[in-house]
Amino acid sequence: MKTIPLYGLILLFLIGMSLSGCENVSKVITSEAASTIKVGIIQPSGLAPSFTKGAELAKTQINENGGLLGMQVEFIVMDNQGMRDFPDPDESVRIAKTLIEQEEVIAILGPLLSTNSTQVGPVVTKLKTPIITGSSGHKVTATGEYVFIAVAPSSIQGATTAQFAIDPNELNAKTAATIRQEGDVYSNAVADAFEANFKGLGGDVVATEYFAHGDRNFDVQLTNINEAAPDVLLIAGFIPEVPLLAARSREIGITATFIGTNAWDIPDELFSVLDDNTPLEGAFFTRDFSIESPDAAPFVEAYTEMYKEQPDGPASWGYDAMSLLGIAIKNAGTLDTTEIRDELTKVTDYQGASTISHFDENRHPVKSLLLHTIRDGEIVLYKKVDP
Repeated sequence: MKTIPLYGLILLFLIGMSLSGCENVSKVITSEAASTIKVGIIQPSGLAPSFTKGAELAKTQINENGGLLGMQVEFIVMDNQGMRDFPDPDESVRIAKTLIEQEEVIAILGPLLSTNSTQVGPVVTKLKTPIITGSSGHKVTATGEYVFIAVAPSSIQGATTAQFAIDPNELNAKTAATIRQEGDVYSNAVADAFEANFKGLGGDVVATEYFAHGDRNFDVQLTNINEAAPDVLLIAGFIPEVPLLAARSREIGITATFIGTNAWDIPDELFSVLDDNTPLEGAFFTRDFSIESPDAAPFVEAYTEMYKEQPDGPASWGYDAMSLLGIAIKNAGTLDTTEIRDELTKVTDYQGASTISHFDENRHPVKSLLLHTIRDGEIVLYKKVDP
């Protein structure tokens, strides 16, 4: 038996290390090895299924126009909610690993909630797989260089609502209170941003209260807010808590104008919690998409034709996420995931469900916000706020 000299063994070892190390540099799925381009979606089954619907519309349009790199796009959709009443961060991490390591997706769309996205971020970055989330927490992208958000960040939403509240030509508020979901990344981020900006503009934050997901009794928190008598109340939470908080606030005697952000942007669900939606009348909240916007008309028309219903916020985020990914893959001209990630950072002047000028250094989309108000039981565009 012929022995291999010591220097030969060392050389083989170094070659092996080099080859294995390539996986840490960049993940590549060659066109020859792939019959379709697999994209994963982390979707909560009950929270906002329209996110996947929006992404499906974008995928359909891409495939009908020849696909990407000569291949059709295929979705692998996995549910991070199941029988739970709220999407689970640990399940989101498990799904992300499964999508990348077993399903061999080249990118992931979702999850929706910032608390989930911040857990997934380090995983996808370690595995060199770009992800475009439907989250708005401005700290989400800090969890990894492969993480992007398709939604206007919470920092911008907080600043916009604070400016609107204190503007003497708008709400002319002098005092404000906030109530947010304890432990939730998005809820706390947007409330913190609102408070910091409101104070910075000369306003006084007179109360900060917390509730837990699933709570149905808010009397202690709302009594404290009522005693502080704020001009405006930011309700930073999700449905069904948002309308329940609004209703109980009015019953207790709070007269403040309600302010919300993009978590309110599921109209069908927002208006289905209360028997009488009068408590929501006159509220304002931020969206980065509007069915009334002329720029969004092609998306609104196509979505309505496909699903026989109008799109909401999550639908727009899913559509934009897949459309942006498609642009990046086309521009990269390869399924090298690092090159796709790099091309995402270079996208400019995008027009889809929303208008995105570019991604900033934090991989946040620079886009306009649209303030909406609730009038006569309907969500109505109030004004556009440019970035």
